[in-house]
Amino acid sequence: MGNSEQSAEQSNAVTGKKKRSPVERAIVWGLIAVALLVVLIEWNARAGYSKTLAALQERIELSDKQNGEAFLLDEAKTMISGFPLGKEELTNKGKRLQYHWFSLFRSYDIQLTTDDEDIVLALKTEAVPNEDALPQFVAPQNQAQPNKPPIAAHQLSLPDKGLDREFKDVVVMSTDQLDSQVDELKGILTREIVRQALLIGGRDGLGRKTRDASLRGDVKLVENPELFPLQLITHINRNREVSIDLILPFKTELAYRWNSEPFTLPEEFAFEALVEHSEALSRGGFVEALQEAGYSGKAAEWKDESDLPEKTLKQIKEWSFISQYTVAQDMHSAIAAEGESPERLAMLARAYANLGSLTERLMSPAHKVLKARALLYAERLTDRCEDSPWSLAYRAYVRTFVGRHHSALADLNTIQSQAGEGDGKRPLPEWLDLIEAYCLYKPEVLEKATRDENRKYMAIYLSALQTDPELDAKQAMSSYETLLKLEPACIRALDQMNDVPSLGNLSSVTGERQYELWEELFEKLQAGNLPKIPRDHIDAHLAFLFKSKAALSFRERITRQMKSSDSTQHEPSANALGQLLQEVSYLLVCRKMRFLTDFFSVNPDNQIELHESLVAGHPYGPYLKIYSSIPADVEASYKNMFGSYDPNELEISVGKLITDSYGYLQYEDYMQLKDAAVNNLDPVFYDQLQYSRFLVKQRAYSRNLLGDIARTMLEISPHQPQTIAMNIDANKGYADQHHTEILEKYGDKPEILSAMAKRHLRELNDEKAEDILLRRLALTKDYETYASLAELYQRQGETGKWLDTLKNALRVPTVGLENAKIRSKIAYYHMGRGEWELAEPYAMDAAKTYSAWGLICGARYHEAVGELDAAEELMEGCSKRYEGNAADWYFWCVRTNHGDQKTARLLAERMILEHPYPNHYTRTMEIGVIHFMQGSGKEAYENFLTAYQKHNDSYCGLHAALLADELNMTFERDELLKEIAGLWNKDYASAELANYFQLMLKEPAPFEWDPDRFQSLMVQLPEGSPTNFYFFAGKFLKLRGQEALAENYLQLAAASPETGKYNCALASQYLRALDKKVKPRRIEELPDGYHEVKQQSGQADYLVKRGKWKDAIQIYDEILKSHPKLTGILIRRAQSNEQMGEYEPAIADYKRVIEIDPVNWKPHTCLAIVYGASEQDEFRNAPQSLQHAQQAFDMLPTRYWVMYGALAVAYAAQGEFDKAIEFQKEALARAPTMEKNAVNRRLQLFNEGKPYIRSATE
Repeated sequence: MGNSEQSAEQSNAVTGKKKRSPVERAIVWGLIAVALLVVLIEWNARAGYSKTLAALQERIELSDKQNGEAFLLDEAKTMISGFPLGKEELTNKGKRLQYHWFSLFRSYDIQLTTDDEDIVLALKTEAVPNEDALPQFVAPQNQAQPNKPPIAAHQLSLPDKGLDREFKDVVVMSTDQLDSQVDELKGILTREIVRQALLIGGRDGLGRKTRDASLRGDVKLVENPELFPLQLITHINRNREVSIDLILPFKTELAYRWNSEPFTLPEEFAFEALVEHSEALSRGGFVEALQEAGYSGKAAEWKDESDLPEKTLKQIKEWSFISQYTVAQDMHSAIAAEGESPERLAMLARAYANLGSLTERLMSPAHKVLKARALLYAERLTDRCEDSPWSLAYRAYVRTFVGRHHSALADLNTIQSQAGEGDGKRPLPEWLDLIEAYCLYKPEVLEKATRDENRKYMAIYLSALQTDPELDAKQAMSSYETLLKLEPACIRALDQMNDVPSLGNLSSVTGERQYELWEELFEKLQAGNLPKIPRDHIDAHLAFLFKSKAALSFRERITRQMKSSDSTQHEPSANALGQLLQEVSYLLVCRKMRFLTDFFSVNPDNQIELHESLVAGHPYGPYLKIYSSIPADVEASYKNMFGSYDPNELEISVGKLITDSYGYLQYEDYMQLKDAAVNNLDPVFYDQLQYSRFLVKQRAYSRNLLGDIARTMLEISPHQPQTIAMNIDANKGYADQHHTEILEKYGDKPEILSAMAKRHLRELNDEKAEDILLRRLALTKDYETYASLAELYQRQGETGKWLDTLKNALRVPTVGLENAKIRSKIAYYHMGRGEWELAEPYAMDAAKTYSAWGLICGARYHEAVGELDAAEELMEGCSKRYEGNAADWYFWCVRTNHGDQKTARLLAERMILEHPYPNHYTRTMEIGVIHFMQGSGKEAYENFLTAYQKHNDSYCGLHAALLADELNMTFERDELLKEIAGLWNKDYASAELANYFQLMLKEPAPFEWDPDRFQSLMVQLPEGSPTNFYFFAGKFLKLRGQEALAENYLQLAAASPETGKYNCALASQYLRALDKKVKPRRIEELPDGYHEVKQQSGQADYLVKRGKWKDAIQIYDEILKSHPKLTGILIRRAQSNEQMGEYEPAIADYKRVIEIDPVNWKPHTCLAIVYGASEQDEFRNAPQSLQHAQQAFDMLPTRYWVMYGALAVAYAAQGEFDKAIEFQKEALARAPTMEKNAVNRRLQLFNEGKPYIRSATE
C-alpha cells in the first residue's frame, strides 16, 4: 500500500465518512442544481422587477414635473427587464398591462394603466424587493374584497408608532401626502378637503369621536401600539380624475383597504367640485368604508330648525380664535346630543371659517384644516337645504373667508337671481351685503357699516382684512387699531401690525401689547370649554388682584396642561386648542426675536433661553436659535431644521425661516425647503399673495412667474386691489386692455395708482409715470410716491427737482425710518459735492436712528471733515451692534490707519473668521478680505476662490486670480481669468477686464496698457465699481512692473469717496506697505472730468432706452468734444445712428474706434453685422462682413457669444449656410436666456438657406 492510499484510509477512519455511491452523488448534485435553479429564478424575478420598477418610477416622476413629456406605453414596454409574463387588456378608458415575474416565495407584479391615447397614468405594485417575506395575515371578516385596489407590499408594513387602546372607538387619521398632478390642486387645503370629509363621515355619519394628526397635538402616537391611525391618500391625475385610497393597518390581520369610485373634476371651479364630491362621500362612501373597517354608530337625527343659545350668538361675533373655537365645540356637542339642523350647520361652518382666517398667520397648517371643515360643512348645509338662498349665503361667507372670492360671488349672484329672499323660514343674514362689498372691493360700504351697532363687528374685521400695509401702511395701522379696540384678543390684528416697520410700533407690539393680549386670551379661555385643571388655574389667575401680567411660566403651564389633557369631551379637542396657544406663543416670540436682532441688534441669547421652555415641543421650537448671536448655533439650527422638517406641512407663511437659511444650508437643501413650501400652496387668495411677495423679497424670480401668479389671482379674487396691482405690474396686456376700467373703479385708490406708476417707470414712459405720481400725491402724500417721483427726476438728470421732491417728502409723517433714509440720501448728495455744512444736519439725523446705514452715513461725514475719533465711535457702534457689519470697524481702521485697530481686528476675527460659512457669500468674501489685510495670501486666495466658485462672482474671482498671480500660481491665475472672461453675459465689465489681462499676459505683450480704453470702460460702470476696478488694475500692473500706472490706479482706489468698498481699504493698505502716502480723498469717484462724462453718458443712455436717439447723439457729441478718444462713447453714438438707419456716420465711428484701439473687438463685430445684414442694400458687403467677424473672433483669448453670432451672419451673407449653422449653434449655446429666442430665429433662417437681414425696426 502506498503512502497516499494509507493516508486516505487513515483519514476516512478518523472522520468516519464513507465514500458516496454514484446514486448518492447524483442526488446531491441534483439537489445543488435545483437550488441553483431556484436562486437563478429568484434572482431573475427580483432583479428584473427591481430594475423595471426603478426605471418606470423615475420616468413617471419626470412626466409629472411641470412641462414634463408624456410617458407613452411604447416607451414603458422598453423598460421591462427580466422575463416576466405579460397580460394586456382593454378598459373603459384605455388599457391595463400586468407583468408577473415568477417566484416560488413571493409575488412580483407590476400593473400599468393608460388612457385611450396610450399615455401611462398609473403604476401599481404587489411586492417590494429586498425585504424579508411578509407574515401571513388573515383578512378580517368585515373586509369588502371588491373595493380593494392593488397596494404595494410595503404599504402593508406596520408603522413604527401608533395608538393606545383608548382610541379603539375613535376615528383617528394620520397625515399623508397628496398625490396630485394638477398644479392648482396640490396644496394642503386640497389635501385636507378629502381628509376632513372622511373625519366628518366618522363624526357626523357614525357619531364617533375623531382625532386628526393634521391638527398638531390632536393625535399622540406611542411605541408598541395596539392600534393604528387611518391612512388616506388622494390621487389626482393630470386629467383631474380623482381616486381615493383608504388603509387601516391591523396588528395581527391584513390591513383594511378601500378605494373610491373615480370621479373627474371640471376644468372650471375644480376646487369647488372637489369640495362637493368630498362632502357627498362624507355622507355616503366614507361612512360605508368606516363601517366595513369596523367602526359602528349612526348619524345624528336631522331637525328642520333649532334655536341657538345667546352665548353662541355673542361669541360668533368675537374676533378671537378661542371664542370661535368654543362656538365650534358647542355646535358639535349640540348636534351630537340634540341633532343636526340648518342653524347648527350654518354656525359650525361660520365658526370654522372665522377660525381659519384668525389663525392664518400662525406657523402651522391648522388654518387649512379649519378652512376645509368650514367648506365641507357649508356644502353639507346647501345640500340639506337644497341650495336655498339662505344656505348659499353661508357658503358664500365661508368661501370669502377661505379666499375663494370668485366662487363666493357666484353664490351671491345666484341669491340675487332668486330675488334675494331667504328660504321661507329664515331671512338672509344681515352681513350678506358686507361679504359682497368685500369680494367686490367696495370699502365705502364697509366703512359705512362700521357705524351700525349690529353690523360693525363684521364690517371692522373685513376692513382690516382688506387693508394691506405694503400698499398703505397708515390706513392699515388705523384698521388694525380699530379692530383691536373692538376685540383686544385678536391675534391676527396684533400680528399684522408687525408688517409696519416703525420702531415705536414694533417696540410696542413685541413688548407690552403681547402681555396685554395674553390677559385677553385668558379671559376668552375662561368663557370656553376647558378641562378642570387649567380652568381652575385661570380662574385663580384672573381673580388675583395683584397678578403679574401673564408671566411666561403661567403661559407655559396653561399651554402644557391643555396639550396634555386626555379629555375627549369636545370636538375640536382641548389638546388641539393647547397647541394653538403654543402656536401663538411661538409666533409672538419670533416677532420679538426678529425685532431685537433686526432693529435693535440686541444680543437675544438671554431672551432665547427665557422662551425656550415656552415653545418646547413645538415642531419649530429648536429653531429659535436662528436668532442666536453665536453663528455656530444658527448654522446648527438650520441644519437640524432641514433634517427634521415635515414637508407635508411647510408653508410659505414660514418664508423668513426658509429665506434666512440661504447661506447656512447647501443650495440644493435650501431649494428643497423652498420647493416643499411652494408645493403646499393652494388656489386661495392669501397663499397666492404671500407667494408673490415671497418671490419678490427673494429677488430670484422671473416676471413670467409673477405674471402667472397674477393671472391665478384674477381667477381667484378678481376685484381685490392686490390682484389689480399685481396684474398691472406683471401683465402688460391686462393693464392696457383694462386701463379705462381700472381708472374708473380704482382711480382714487393710491395703491392702484402706485402700481400704474411703477409700470410706466419700468417701461420708461416718463410722462405718464409723472402724471400718475402727481395724481397720487394729490390724493395722499406718502413716502413711496415721493421716492418714485424723485427716482424719475434723478434718472432724467433733473437734480434740482430730485432734491426738492426729497425735501417735500420729509414733511410727510412716516411710521418707519423712511424720513431718515431720505436724510441719508440728501447727506450723501451734499457730501458728493463737498458741501459739508449742508450735509451735516442730514448726516447727523441719519446717525441718530442708530441703524447701520445711518451710523455709516454719520461716520462718513465726520471722517470727511477730519473728525476721525467721532467717525470711529460710530463705526465701532455699528460693528458691535450689527453682526452683518461686524468687520466694518476693522476695515475702517485699516483704511484710515487710525483708531483701535487691534480691538477692531479681534472683533472681526471673533465674529467672522471663527464662524466661516462656505455657502454664505458675504461671509466668505469678508474672510478673504480679512486674510488679505493680515498678509495671509494663501488663505485669502482660498476664500475668494470658494466665494467665486459657489456664487459665480467675478469680484471674488478677480481677487483670486490676482492672488494666484502674486503667489506664482500661474496656471490657476490663467484658468480663473479665462473663466471670468466667460461670464460676459452676467458681468461684461469684469469679463472685459479679465480678457484684457489675458492679452497682456501673452509673451511678448502685444500692446501697452491703454488708459483711455480703461477709462472708457470705467464711465460705463455703476457707482462703486470703478473703485474696485482701479485696485484690480493697479495690482495687476504692479505685478507686471509698471510702477507709475500701478500707483496711479491704486491712489484712485484708495482716495475714492466710495469708502464702503473693500478695495478702497485694500488699496490704502497696499500703498502704505509700499511706503506711499495716500492722497487726500476726492469727492468724485472718477477723476479728470470723467465724473461729468459719466453723468452725461448716463442721460444719453437713458434717452437711447426711450428711443430718443437724436437727443442721445447730441449728448455723445458734447462728450466727444472734450474726450475724443473715449471708444465706448464712439461705439454708443454709432449704435444710435444705426437705430435710425444712418449707416455712414455709424461706420465712420466704428472705423475711428479701430484706429484709436486696434485690439477692441466690438467695432469689428458691429461692422460685421452692418456689412452682413443691413436692410439697406448699398451697405451690405459679404466679404467685409466676414473679414471683420473673423478679426473680432480671433482677437480675444476668451470669445463671447456675439462673436459666434457675427460669424454666422457673415457666412450666411456669403451663402455658406453649413458654417453659418455651425457658428449659430455655438452662439445659441452661449447666449443668455433673454437672447435665445432671437438667436434661435436666426438659426431657423440659416436652416432654411436664408441669410439674416435686419428689419427697419430693429
